[in-house]
This record gives sequence, C-alpha cells and structure tokens, in this order.
Amino acid sequence: MNQKLYSYMLRAMPLIFFGLCLLTTVMTLMPAGNIPSAFTFWDKAQHTLSFVLLTLTGSLAYPKKTSFIYLGLFLYGAIIEIMQNTLTTTRTGDVLDWMADAIGIVIGLCLYLYLYFILKRFINSGDFTNDPRI
Repeated sequence: MNQKLYSYMLRAMPLIFFGLCLLTTVMTLMPAGNIPSAFTFWDKAQHTLSFVLLTLTGSLAYPKKTSFIYLGLFLYGAIIEIMQNTLTTTRTGDVLDWMADAIGIVIGLCLYLYLYFILKRFINSGDFTNDPRI
C-alpha cells in the first residue's frame, strides 16, 4: 500500500467513524415502514454488522483510546434502544438488539487486533515508515 494513501485513510477514519454513527442513529430511529427494502434482512445481523463497522472505524480513528471507544459504543447501543422506546412510535427497544450490538463490538475488537498485528508486521518489515498510531 502506498504510504500517502495509507496516511489519507488514517486521517479520514474519524470522519468515517462519526458518519457511520450518524447513519446508525438515523437508521435505528427511522420509522419502521420507511426503511429501504435492502435493509430489511434479519434485525440482529444488522445490529451486529453495524457495531462491527463502528468498532473497526472507531479503533482505527482513535487507536490510543480504544477502551473509551468500546465502552462508548456499548453505551451508544443502550441509548439507541432507549430512544427507540421513547422517541418513536413504530420502533421498540430490545435488550437482544443491545446484546447483538455488544457481540458486534467484540467481533470488531477481534478484527481490529488482527489488523493491528498484520499492519504492525508490515511496518516492522519496512514496507511502511513508522506510524506512531500503530
């Protein structure tokens, strides 16, 4: 991978992370009838995949604050479920959705650690110049 491209990708991660947070919030609070048909597959899989992506992008955006990212995403999942119960009439909060979010965080953490060690190996082999973020 080109060093310049790698640098741009790392700089874009906070924007991607917060963009995904916004998209997740909108999609989870959108009236149930207005959800595009492409997103009507199994609800728990949606929650899990969403939080895998949030965990990966959050960890890449803020590698020195990953514990806060994981805790924050766990609380974010709970807040979404509370907001679905209180702010919408076509959605209901579900503890199982929150658990699917937590599973997504764990899967995202595992993927991040795997990527971390792969990237670290590339950096140490001299394929990249040292990046203090890794």
